[in-house]
Amino acid sequence: MVNAKNIFVAGLLIVCGMIAFFIFSQSDEAKIKKQFNKLSEKIEKNGNEHDLIAAKTAHEIEQMFTGSVRIQIPSYSVDKTFPRSEISPHVLYARARYQKMDLAFHDFQIEIAEDKTTAVVGLTGIFEASTTSGERVNEIHEVECTLEKIEDEWMFTGIEGVEVLER
Repeated sequence: MVNAKNIFVAGLLIVCGMIAFFIFSQSDEAKIKKQFNKLSEKIEKNGNEHDLIAAKTAHEIEQMFTGSVRIQIPSYSVDKTFPRSEISPHVLYARARYQKMDLAFHDFQIEIAEDKTTAVVGLTGIFEASTTSGERVNEIHEVECTLEKIEDEWMFTGIEGVEVLER
């Protein structure tokens, strides 16, 4: 009787452990989407922020990128590889120009390479902002991002604006 009870409890614990594993272990696609959500949260700005908060936010965004990142945005004539150390100053400059900022990502199309260490993500990015002078900015861009898996975390290695013929 005691032996059967112990076997039942052990079996129940194993089943609970398997359920917890499947619930808490995320797929690579979920981890990639989570990374984009994290980027969106970090970019968000509502009103004035202290310089130290802005610097902390810029540093946190910088940590989401690999050693260098290639940014190609034809509509802005940008095609450059930035070292990671240059990301933070650009983020600070952008945050200083805007009073409010919001960046949302939609329509994810995730392709993970066979080696499971790189991914290409096509998506729509919607940027809404208000400049410090009160001017509204609303932009929609089709973007293709390249990410690399480093120590089980997906990090950005490239961002490319995709030219769309017609909306």
